[in-house]
Amino acid sequence: MSFQILLINSGIALSLLLIYSVIIFLIARLRRDNSVMDIAYGPAFFFAIAGTAYFTSTLSLLPAVIILCIGVWAARLSSRIFMKNFGKPEDARYAAWRKEWMQKGRVYFLVRSYLQVNLLQVLIIFLVSLPGVIALSFPGTSPIGFLIIGLLIFFFGLGYEATADYQLDQFIKRKKAGTEPADLMTTGLFSYSRRPNYFGETLVWWGLAIMVLPLPYGHLGLISPLLITYIVTKVTGPMLEKAFLEKYPQKYQHYIDTTNYFIPGKPASKQ
Repeated sequence: MSFQILLINSGIALSLLLIYSVIIFLIARLRRDNSVMDIAYGPAFFFAIAGTAYFTSTLSLLPAVIILCIGVWAARLSSRIFMKNFGKPEDARYAAWRKEWMQKGRVYFLVRSYLQVNLLQVLIIFLVSLPGVIALSFPGTSPIGFLIIGLLIFFFGLGYEATADYQLDQFIKRKKAGTEPADLMTTGLFSYSRRPNYFGETLVWWGLAIMVLPLPYGHLGLISPLLITYIVTKVTGPMLEKAFLEKYPQKYQHYIDTTNYFIPGKPASKQ
């Protein structure tokens, strides 16, 4: 019976995400800009879990805490991306895909856009949202100790990620103003690891997974941080590393040689 509840709530969350993906797809078509999915990414988590809570009339302490945490995380992420993208054309990645896919016709472009930009991300969002689905399936049965430990890890990760993003944004702002002589951001949290914002992001989801770990099927919640950790360390991270190495081969190689990739460590000499 308990597994059936989990399946039902999973179905509700996934259905909400599919509806959400179609709405974002239509908005992207109206704006001729697939990068709106980047802004919609964070709120999708909140929409799925808060929506599932609404339809199941479930809102005890643990689900409420997780929904609040996801809401805070999503608001920060989406507002930051919105401010970065406001008034700008379609992100270069999506523009390149648009050019490539349109060569095979508009129908191919539309289908490929929905499958790769919207549906694929929906499936990822669903798997990463599993701690919320589990909490809604078995509300109020997690030991308070796990909740507190999870909260501490969540807020530390969120603060670490937000600080790294702020430091990077200020660096980029100085570069645009012509007041920053350095080519690479290697100070602040970026002196401890090359991807401090990614490290903080993974802690956010490790914290949520720990909150639901003692629950029935709570181990499935570990899919969330494991998937996020894999994506940022094996997919998006290496893509950025390659781009920086191509643009600043000597300087970035030196940064690689002297600074941890993901997990923060003692800054090595940059001499």
